[in-house]
Amino acid sequence: MKYHTLLLLMTTAGLTLPSQAQVYDPNKTGASKPAPSGNNGDTTIVRQQKKSSSPYGNEVPFIDPTQETISLMGHTFSLGDNRLGGQFDAYLADTPNASPEAKEYRDTIDAILSAVSPHTKGASISQKLRNGFALLPRASSYPGDGRICDSLSNAIYAAMLSKGAVRSSKNYITDLEKEKQRIIRNADIAASKKQIISGSDNTQSVGQGSRRQQSTLEKASGSFELQDMQKRILEIEALKKLHQAKDEVNTIQAKIQYQALLAQLFVQRRFEHVVIGTRFYNLIFRDGDSKMRLKKGSDVSKFFSEGLGVDPTVTGLDSAANEAMRKVTTFVAAFHNHIRHNELHNASKRLTEAFAIGEFLPAVQTVPGEERRKILEYVRDGHALVKAMDVHDYANAEILLNALKKRSSDFDSTKAEGAIAAYTRVSNGHIRSAQIALLKGDEAKFEQELRNATQVWPTNPRLKEVDKRLDSMLEKGDVAKTLLDDFDRLLSENNYREIFKRQYEFVPVCADDPQRKGAVEQIIKNIYRIDGSIMQASEFSKLGNDYAAWESLATLRDEFPKDPELLRQLEKLSSKVANFTVALTKAKEFEDNNLNPQTGSSLTWYLEAKSIYPDSKHAQKGIDRLIKRLLPNEDDIIEDSSSASTDNAF
Repeated sequence: MKYHTLLLLMTTAGLTLPSQAQVYDPNKTGASKPAPSGNNGDTTIVRQQKKSSSPYGNEVPFIDPTQETISLMGHTFSLGDNRLGGQFDAYLADTPNASPEAKEYRDTIDAILSAVSPHTKGASISQKLRNGFALLPRASSYPGDGRICDSLSNAIYAAMLSKGAVRSSKNYITDLEKEKQRIIRNADIAASKKQIISGSDNTQSVGQGSRRQQSTLEKASGSFELQDMQKRILEIEALKKLHQAKDEVNTIQAKIQYQALLAQLFVQRRFEHVVIGTRFYNLIFRDGDSKMRLKKGSDVSKFFSEGLGVDPTVTGLDSAANEAMRKVTTFVAAFHNHIRHNELHNASKRLTEAFAIGEFLPAVQTVPGEERRKILEYVRDGHALVKAMDVHDYANAEILLNALKKRSSDFDSTKAEGAIAAYTRVSNGHIRSAQIALLKGDEAKFEQELRNATQVWPTNPRLKEVDKRLDSMLEKGDVAKTLLDDFDRLLSENNYREIFKRQYEFVPVCADDPQRKGAVEQIIKNIYRIDGSIMQASEFSKLGNDYAAWESLATLRDEFPKDPELLRQLEKLSSKVANFTVALTKAKEFEDNNLNPQTGSSLTWYLEAKSIYPDSKHAQKGIDRLIKRLLPNEDDIIEDSSSASTDNAF
C-alpha cells in the first residue's frame, strides 16, 4: 500500500538552508521548542452513530411532496403517493392553460353551473335540464376535460330514461287500477242480479226462507263469472305490486349508478364536475332522497361517516367539493402573496397543497409559467440537497444550500448548515488523526482513521489531497528525498505557509537534520503565533474594536513583513481604521525626519491618533519617545547642576 511504502522510504539527506525568511528566523531556531502534547499526538474523536431513514425535516428543512399532509372536512390526508412528486414536477414544467380554448371551456363550465343552479330564476326544472344538458357536449370537446362531461351526459341520459320508464310504469299501474275498479263494479252488478233472480223464493216460510237465502248467496258466490272476476282482481293487484317494486328498484339502481359516478369524480378531484353532477341529480330525482348508497367501509363512505359523523349524502358531496375549491383558491392566493415577497419556501408549500387538492381547478391550472418556473427550480435544488445530504456529499450540499438561501428569503438553513459543519469537522478530524498515526508509524490506526473519514464524508477533498500526495511520492520512488527537495524549495521561496500546511510530511524527514529540524519548528511556532494574533484580531473586530484588531496585527508586521495572511488581514482592516493609520504614519514620518526634525508636528499627530483610539499602544510609545527627546531625565538634570556649581566655585 502507498502508506506502507511511505513509512519504509523515510530517510534524510544533508542540504544547506537559506538564511533569510519572512516568518522563519534562523537566529531564533534554538530559542524554543514546541511543547509536547498531553495525548502523545493522538486525536480521539467520539462520534455517535445515528440511524435515520431520511434527512427530510431533520438536517434539511425543505418541502417534500411525499411527506406532507392536508386537512379537509375533519380528515388529515397524507400526500404519501410517491407519484405525486413526479406529477407536481410535470405540472410545474407545463405551460399554463391560458389559451382561448381553455378560456372558452371555463366559460362553458360556468354556464352549465349557472343553468342548473337552484338560484336561476325564470326557468322551469325541465328547461334547466335541457339548457344544462345541451352545453355538456361543448365542454367535453376540450381536451383538458378528459371527456368527463360525456360521462356525465351518459349518466344523466340513463337516469332520465329510468325516470321515463318509471313514469310509463306508473301510467300502466293507473290503468290497472281503473281496470280493477271496473271489474269490481261489474262483479257487484252481477251479484245484484243473482239476488234479484232468487228473490221469488222468499215467499216461503220463515224457516225455509232463511235456508233459501243462504242457498242463493252460495249460488251467487259459486258462479263462474264472479269467480273469474275475483281472480282477475287478484291478478291486477299482483301486477300493481310487481310494477311498484320494479319502479322502486329501477329508481334506486339509477341513483346508485349516478352516485357512483359522482363519488368517482370526487376521488379524481374533479370538483367542478361533482358540483355539476349534484345539481343535475337534484333536478332529476326530486323525491328529496339524497342519501348516497355507497359500499360500507369504502374510502368515500369513511370520508363522510368518520370525518363528519353522518351518513354520506349528495348534498354533503356537493358541500365537500365546494369546500375543496374554496381551499384551493385560498392556497393559490397565499402562493401569489409569497411569490411577491420572494418567499419561495412557503410558496412551494402552498402550491403543493393546492395541486394535491385541486389539480384540475382553474386557479391551479392558470398559475403563470414564470412563477411555476421559480418553484420548479427551487424544488429541484431542494430535492438535490436532500439527495446530497443522504449520500454524504457535503461539498455539493453546501453549494446547493447557499443557492437556496440566495433564491428564497424564507429558507431556514440552520439545521442543514449545522449538519454539514458537524460532519465536515468529524471527517477532517479523522483525516488529521490518520496523519498523526502516519507520523508515528501506526499503520493500523492510519488505515482505520482513513476508513472512518471516508464513511463520514466519502467525497471529502482532503482525502483526494492525501491520495494525490501519496501517489506523487510513490511514483518518484525516493519519498524522503522528494520531501526534502520540496522543503528546501519552499524554504528558498519563502513559502512558509505551504511548509506549515505540510508539516506532517516534513517533520519526520527533517528529524535527523538539526538545521532543517530547527527551521521546521521555528516556522510552525511563528505561524501559530501569527494565526493566534489573527484570531485575536478577529475577536476584536466582532466586538466592534477594529483599532485594537489592527494594532494587534501591526505589532507583528515589522517582524514578519511578508506573511501573506497577515498582510491580507491588515489590508482588510486598513479601510476601517484609515484615519487612525494616517495619523500614525504622518507622526512617524515627522519623527524620523533627521534632516529637518519636526517634533511638534509629530507629537500633534500622535496625539491625534491617541484621540481616535485612546488605548493605542503605538501612539503612546511615540508620545513617550518624543517626550524623552524634549525633556531630559533626572540624572541628566542633576549632572548638569553639579557641573554648574563647580564652575561657580572657581
